[in-house]
Amino acid sequence: MFVVGLKCLLRGTIPPPGKAGMEGALLHDRRSQLHCSISAWCERFAVTITFVVFVAFRAADRAFLYRVQKYLQQPVYNLVLLNLIWPVSIQIVTLVMLLGYVLVLRAQGFRQYTWRFLLPGNVTASAMGAVPIYQLALFSLGDQINAAMSAPPGPFVALPMQSIMTNCVLVWMLLLAYGWLHTRFEQVHYVGCLMVILSVFVGVSQKLQANDCSSSGLADGRCLTAFKNSDGHFQRLEGSSMALWYGLFILGTLPTAVGNCYKQRVLKGQNVDIIYATWWSGNFQVLWGLLLFWVNWIPLPDQPSHPPSATLQMLSDAWRCFIGEVPHAGDESCEAAGGPALKWFIVYLCFNLTFNICLLWLTKRMSAVWAQIATTLCLDLTNILSQYKFVVGASAQAMSLSEWLATILASLALWTYNIMPEIRQLRPLDTAAGAAGRNAATQVGRSVLGNMAADGRVGLIESLSFGSTGGEAALGSHGVRVREQRQAG
Repeated sequence: MFVVGLKCLLRGTIPPPGKAGMEGALLHDRRSQLHCSISAWCERFAVTITFVVFVAFRAADRAFLYRVQKYLQQPVYNLVLLNLIWPVSIQIVTLVMLLGYVLVLRAQGFRQYTWRFLLPGNVTASAMGAVPIYQLALFSLGDQINAAMSAPPGPFVALPMQSIMTNCVLVWMLLLAYGWLHTRFEQVHYVGCLMVILSVFVGVSQKLQANDCSSSGLADGRCLTAFKNSDGHFQRLEGSSMALWYGLFILGTLPTAVGNCYKQRVLKGQNVDIIYATWWSGNFQVLWGLLLFWVNWIPLPDQPSHPPSATLQMLSDAWRCFIGEVPHAGDESCEAAGGPALKWFIVYLCFNLTFNICLLWLTKRMSAVWAQIATTLCLDLTNILSQYKFVVGASAQAMSLSEWLATILASLALWTYNIMPEIRQLRPLDTAAGAAGRNAATQVGRSVLGNMAADGRVGLIESLSFGSTGGEAALGSHGVRVREQRQAG
């Protein structure tokens, strides 16, 4: 498309190729018109195409990380992955994405984006001046705690149920935002939260009712205490262990809710630059992963314990499993067919980079409503992809009727919640009117929810783009100029 557009721009400045005379000029003119019409068609449907790629790649991205966790299987190996390997890898991907984005902005004339722009204390990082670094550090704390808490149960909870239970962040946020942010909700918001809770129970209702762990029951997904490993075989756990994994995953959405509320509180009216905030919060997420490494030492039921003295051996075993070797008996999932985990982690990073670039491009063209639609579609597509071996490997399993119904109910819950916007009461200093001494105002907004740890920086980008300014892309001074151009148009 770039080449076609360049040809259109250069049309008339280069002598027509081919044979001389009127026939050559006419042929060249027709070719140029065809190329320019193709370019115009691509530009017309660019938003639609990018939106589809964003949703599809984001859903596949979740499925690929789920496949990686299935290969590792052991909770301690997955904790090493999400506390050490994942934060560093995602930050490298983020750096590649931001460098490319900075080059694009500089080409558009925004010369303030240099290497100095990313230094601490930059007064142009937001509409309100320099952003305290500790605030950007706290942006990623909740996300990393969520990653650490969701890592151990990841291999034992089916991907469709993970997608459904992720929406429990909606319930936590409603409770927190009411008291902390003074957000006021309508009936549709409470109904949406109740539907989210019901969707979780609907998803496991068949297993709760039957709990049939026979061969046919395992194949039909009616055994509550069994999971499918990376070899495609079912393994059973104690009922207390499976209850712990489900409970830990749901509880892991609480730190995400706290983090989202904190972002909403800090970002009110500040218009913080996406590049600046993403860069610094990502750096601190690497630090949070290191500081949360002690979670690996907590004894877990039905799992071997790893005291602090065995840390180096644990890291070695996790890496060996990551590259497809079997560190110990019982770790055969590490060398399952289609592996190793490292290969699919690289695929995951490539998909993550692609859909994050799509999101950055969409921030100036998509509202909070469409961002939530994308999240809902991603939930549905993730669950559908979990049934295919070419995506999640031998652990693929057909969704049960209860999981299909739960997916539909969770999607309707997100749609119901977003029928009406939330009403956020702004403090006097949150608005220009308040700074001038007048009464505080109210802000109409929507929360873009339903992110998983696999999404990487999407949660922060969505908060900056759609949560802080009512749907406008928060790109610092660049974002202000974009809004001015829209108003002028």
